[in-house]
Amino acid sequence: MIKDYLAKALLSLLVVFGISNAHSQNQNGKMCIEANVGLREYLGDQGSSLFFQKAPIYQGGGINFGYQLNPFLDGVLNVSFGDVGFSRVIDWRPEPTKYTSFRANTADAALGARFRFNNGVILSEESKIAPYIYGGFGGYYTHSNVRWGALNEISTTVTDFGAALQGGAGVSFYVTPKLGLRWSWTATYTMNDRWDGANSPPTTNPLDPLVNKLWRTNDMWGYHAIGLTYVFGEGNGPGKPKDKDEDGIPDKYDLCKGTPEKYRNFVDSVGCPADRDRDSILDADDECIDVWGLRKFNGCPDTDGDGIQDKLDQCPKVAGLPEFNGCPDSDGDGVPDKDDQCPTVKGLKEFNGCPDTDGDGIEDRKDKCPSKAGTVEGEGCPDSDNDGVYDHKDKCADKAGTIANAGCPEVAAAVVKQIETVAKNIFFEPNKDVLKKESFDDLDALAKILNDYPESHVNIDGHTDSDGEDAKNLDLSQRRATAVVDYLVSKGVARERLVGTGYGETKPAVPNTTPANKAKNRRVEVHLTYEY
Repeated sequence: MIKDYLAKALLSLLVVFGISNAHSQNQNGKMCIEANVGLREYLGDQGSSLFFQKAPIYQGGGINFGYQLNPFLDGVLNVSFGDVGFSRVIDWRPEPTKYTSFRANTADAALGARFRFNNGVILSEESKIAPYIYGGFGGYYTHSNVRWGALNEISTTVTDFGAALQGGAGVSFYVTPKLGLRWSWTATYTMNDRWDGANSPPTTNPLDPLVNKLWRTNDMWGYHAIGLTYVFGEGNGPGKPKDKDEDGIPDKYDLCKGTPEKYRNFVDSVGCPADRDRDSILDADDECIDVWGLRKFNGCPDTDGDGIQDKLDQCPKVAGLPEFNGCPDSDGDGVPDKDDQCPTVKGLKEFNGCPDTDGDGIEDRKDKCPSKAGTVEGEGCPDSDNDGVYDHKDKCADKAGTIANAGCPEVAAAVVKQIETVAKNIFFEPNKDVLKKESFDDLDALAKILNDYPESHVNIDGHTDSDGEDAKNLDLSQRRATAVVDYLVSKGVARERLVGTGYGETKPAVPNTTPANKAKNRRVEVHLTYEY
């Protein structure tokens, strides 16, 4: 029954091969070679170890060569070798033949056909996963050692040659277009029923010729294999499809069979001249086949519409000028925006498009006085009052002063003495921040002095004696300093020049040991400075 089934299966495959070969013109002649290793199994009168039903399972190896006949079929030469074996106890047999086992060295070679499912109809021809079924016919060789007895004490050998049918299935996984891994299972059905030793010998002489007494079923082996495949060949096989205009699309699929030579390398999937970017310019005439473009630029785009095609435009997304290769000059200073470090302000080329407003040879970005001509030493600033302090550091740029006073004049010693005298005549109500009226004339005089030195910075420091709580003293001294600041502001002194700070009892002028000393420590000090 199995013999008839396999014969019919092989015949069916050959019929499919014939039909496919007759009607398919997409043969490309690619070749594939595979080396594999795996496990061989047995099926016969002894029993079955197929698909690992029963040990022992022996190792094997093989090699396989395929030639693509058409998209559906490959011609195949398959060779494999390895051991097959089995053991069995047949209870109804007498000793010693109830114990039987064998191990055979086997080899087979077959020619056949492989039906591929990645044929462009079921699966894509470029599919990385490629299943198939296989059928073939060939021959086999076995050299079998057959044993009987509980201790394998009786043995004989059988050497056999014969015809065999093969069938199987597998799947390839292509790691690259040329290299792949393959799993396969192949059944080899031998036209013989003697090499496994299952035919019962006479009970009187186990070494007599074997005679089939059991199932009268021819024996076979299965082979599970894992292999490495390599695809080669340029596809110039005998069945190369007809392609009249040589555009790579077989005539049976080509809707434009007379494609001119110029367009043959630029056709779509049905063989017609392609326009990949749909800009109405055929790819063979299109210098930018993947981007929609304009006819006047042979299919290349001008994204910013400045009349300069993108591939020649150094600023393709912003409209520009021809003299600047398509880049704009927003400030009109002759320096294109892409090179202009000050693109919104008209400048000079020597300063990369940035201005020098005062014309002193120092660009505005580095000029501390961009609207007044100066010197390099002065970082672009002049020394207007010739006091040795450049204007950007001179707090009194229109008055000659000293370097120590940041360009401002020294405060006369008489003025300093007058400020000290005024400060000693600032009085408050006891334990309050309310100025006494007798302080006002001196404070008015202080305001006049301060306004004579408008560039100066004024520190108003409040102090107390050590009587009372420290926190309250600190708060009182701060409030008194603030009261003096507020009074001076009311007399026209700019508040931003004045800083009032309370120190409480932390900075006594003299030790707080006597009432007279404590009176000296309850004071306000006024200091002019040009440090900010």
